[in-house]
Amino acid sequence: MKSKLEQYVENIVQHTECSKKEKEDLYEELLIHLQLSRDSFIAEEGLTPEMAEEKAIQQFGKEGKIGTQLQQAIFPYRKELMLALAISSILFTISLYLLRLFVEGDTHFGWLCFSMGTCAMLLFFPLNQSLHINRKLWLNSLLIFHTLGVLYGWLLTSYLNHPASTGLTIWLWLNIALGMALVYRTTIYDYSFHEKSMKILHGINIISGVIIIVGSLFFIWGGLIMIGTFHPMMLVFASPIAIWIGMYIAQIKLAKKNKGIALVLGSIPFIGCILIILYFYSPAFI
Repeated sequence: MKSKLEQYVENIVQHTECSKKEKEDLYEELLIHLQLSRDSFIAEEGLTPEMAEEKAIQQFGKEGKIGTQLQQAIFPYRKELMLALAISSILFTISLYLLRLFVEGDTHFGWLCFSMGTCAMLLFFPLNQSLHINRKLWLNSLLIFHTLGVLYGWLLTSYLNHPASTGLTIWLWLNIALGMALVYRTTIYDYSFHEKSMKILHGINIISGVIIIVGSLFFIWGGLIMIGTFHPMMLVFASPIAIWIGMYIAQIKLAKKNKGIALVLGSIPFIGCILIILYFYSPAFI
């Protein structure tokens, strides 16, 4: 059974997003520091071990606050970037919603609720100091859903007949770039600096994923415009997303055995996406 000090230190470490080894080192370092404080209180003040542990914990501070401070030191400005993304996305969502409402007379209330919901969660993550969750998994999932919502906003903006549409387009792509930068930074932090191959693998997969998702949404949106209603066959355009997710998971598992083959597999969709983009922007296609 874990002691009160051990549980306290574990709660602090859960608020950080270090690699597994760094968490173990941090846990050991904090535990030793608190044990020395406890022993000092026992020797100098004659407290019982239980009272000394309680005083050491009280003197050290609340675990949520300490964990947040450690996370801020590990990833400087991450909290500020998260808050900036959340606030910027909220303002963008409101601006686009009102513009479509007054210019096009089309509210898209469902998109408004979805976008504002993801933005509210983006505000919650950097401010949370009490709830213990798998921050990497939930944060990356949230950022991906947020990006999907913003991409849908891009489709709404592209069909907006108003001079402000250009500014809104630039604004939303800046939000997407910041969101993807946070996904990349959060993902690669599991790996130490010398494992450049893993950083490259994550980088090319994230870039490929963004391109594939944008392309799939574009064709689904085009189908909705031409047909006027959703048809199950439109899900075919979403199949590249499922294939990309499957390949991404396979590459991460394969990288534990052979990073070279994993990189080769990761480069296939990446090169394919680049070639498709070059083809669409070539003079022959235009």
